[in-house]
Amino acid sequence: MLRLRPPPPPQNNASSRRGHNNRVSSGDHNDRISTQQRQSSTQIKSKFVRRGGRQRKIDAHRDVIATDENSSVRKSSIHRSKQSERQEDESTQQHYRHRQRRNNQQVSLQDNNSESSSHNNHQRRRRKGGPSSSVSNPQSLFIALIRLVIVSTLAYFILSNAVSIMYHIFAFLFGLLHSSSRKSASYKLDSVHVQNIEEIRHVLELAKTEFDILQSSDQSQSQLHSVRGEEKIGYFEQINHPGDKSVKLSVPKFYASVSIGENGSVNIGGQKMFRQLTLGKLLTPELVKMIGGGPTESESIAPYDRTIFASIISKSDSKCSNTVTNLLKSAANPERIRVAVVDRTNPLSRRYVACDAPPIPCSRDPDQILCIYNANIDVYELKTEHDAGAMFARHIGQRMYRGEYYALQVGVDAGNVFSDGWDEELIRQLEATNNEMAVISTYLSETKIRDANRPIQATPERYTICHASYKGDGRERRLEHIRSEQVHQTAPPDRTESPMLQPFWSSELSFSRGHFLLQVPYDPKLCGLDEQDEEISMALRAFSSGYDFYTPNQSVIFRTKVDSNSSNVEGLCKGNPKNKSRKRLYSLIGLHNNDEDAIPHEYGLGAVRDTAKFFTLYGIHASERVTEHRLCEFVTTGNMHDEFVPHMRHDGMGIDYNRISFRFHELISIHKDSHQ
Repeated sequence: MLRLRPPPPPQNNASSRRGHNNRVSSGDHNDRISTQQRQSSTQIKSKFVRRGGRQRKIDAHRDVIATDENSSVRKSSIHRSKQSERQEDESTQQHYRHRQRRNNQQVSLQDNNSESSSHNNHQRRRRKGGPSSSVSNPQSLFIALIRLVIVSTLAYFILSNAVSIMYHIFAFLFGLLHSSSRKSASYKLDSVHVQNIEEIRHVLELAKTEFDILQSSDQSQSQLHSVRGEEKIGYFEQINHPGDKSVKLSVPKFYASVSIGENGSVNIGGQKMFRQLTLGKLLTPELVKMIGGGPTESESIAPYDRTIFASIISKSDSKCSNTVTNLLKSAANPERIRVAVVDRTNPLSRRYVACDAPPIPCSRDPDQILCIYNANIDVYELKTEHDAGAMFARHIGQRMYRGEYYALQVGVDAGNVFSDGWDEELIRQLEATNNEMAVISTYLSETKIRDANRPIQATPERYTICHASYKGDGRERRLEHIRSEQVHQTAPPDRTESPMLQPFWSSELSFSRGHFLLQVPYDPKLCGLDEQDEEISMALRAFSSGYDFYTPNQSVIFRTKVDSNSSNVEGLCKGNPKNKSRKRLYSLIGLHNNDEDAIPHEYGLGAVRDTAKFFTLYGIHASERVTEHRLCEFVTTGNMHDEFVPHMRHDGMGIDYNRISFRFHELISIHKDSHQ
């Protein structure tokens, strides 16, 4: 019995159609057989639909076999057409196999898409007798409703609080950015900042600890340090007199000076100055907070309660004690002020009066101001024959600094009078600059009042130091600024709350943070130089070290005539020492070349700014030794202040002049046109 091949699975319609087509193409003599085959196929399909699973397939196959066995005609026809069917199958088999592969790929792709498509899922459910698409599931509707309520509520919350949410997001991002910028500013310093931060921090910590120990051994009840007991324990050092190296002077050691041992140990009180550690570069905000702490100082203390170091020099002034009395009595917080006086005097003179001596002995009247605050006063007496001028006296005065927060230098002599509350007013003005490197400086206005017990009020008139010129002839022609050429007037109406920037510095009044004395120390080898030499050199050195000069918005300290009997004392500085000192001074500030002496860096220019910038800003032509005029008009109107202050460093450590391209002489024609 001949057994035919079983028909293809019903799900592969293409295969069924192929078998059907093959049988149709056998010829006309097979029409009857094809008709019977179609009827048989129809019966198979109907049975395949009515019955399910594997059993239905087996039954359908058996029906085909039974039908074929009962048809003898079909067997003989198939036998006769066997050869022709093989030929036709071979010719068409490859074509239909290709179509079957393509159909199988399409069916597989549709099956994959149906897993993620809700439409196909619905169609499958319909084929399997599932619910129609028009029939809704109550549970699905409930879940969809819950989702809609949640999404609507969330959308309403976001829309109603959109502004607040965006604000908090931007605040968070800004906080991260700001924190990152501060961190980078703390650790990525440019070339003008000190690089040996840890070394400087260690030295400052040792210095504070060292002087705290020295203070605790002092029997006085003062909260401030003093140099009185230091000489007794050998804390002074020997230096040469600038006019005669054979003369040795015992002077206090610089604050935060160190010595480096062979094993690398650091000891306070050595020959290496603080300026040699910084190399004239800009300190960081963290380091300046450590300078000026004092024995009981902290950042939480109000500015008016911070300590002040007041340095005064006297030239045989019999009224020196009156000046010290007036300074303390007029202060709002005298207990926070430490006075250091360098008195160039002759103790054997009949006119001699110690600067800290009260009119009446303290045993008889202990309530006198000099008796109450005697522990806050240090007096260094320099014999008349050892007098080397104001600059050398100020150098000794700077050595008496012991870590106070503010530093005041006042007067070319001791003939000064202070207004009531002068200390708080100077602090207020300095803090109003918002500049850690600010220095308030001016010439002192004159007053006829000399009585230390008579109160005096501040006046709105003050000097603005804005004019400099070259004086002298030939090689002696030098840059200087004198009092009579400066502007003495009140501040503009819109400039009365804070000081204004000015180009130059005065030795008569200088008020700053304490680190100014450590960064710009006076040179001890300058002998017999006058005020003009001192001021222009200090201005250039301070400017190159990063400091900015301001004129006060009112006068709080005044000067009087001095009844000195030795106003022109030069001592050992007569002749060659004085000329040699002047050459050294101008070499220090880069105006002259002096090959005779090696200039130590600690008394030279700073490394923050170039002096060429100073000359360019203020119309000074150093090579031609001439200056531009009308600079005061640019300064006193506040135009200079408005031009430069916006370029303050982000950390408040002075003005960044590298960002300023201003040149004063470019504005000369404008000034002339506006004033013709």
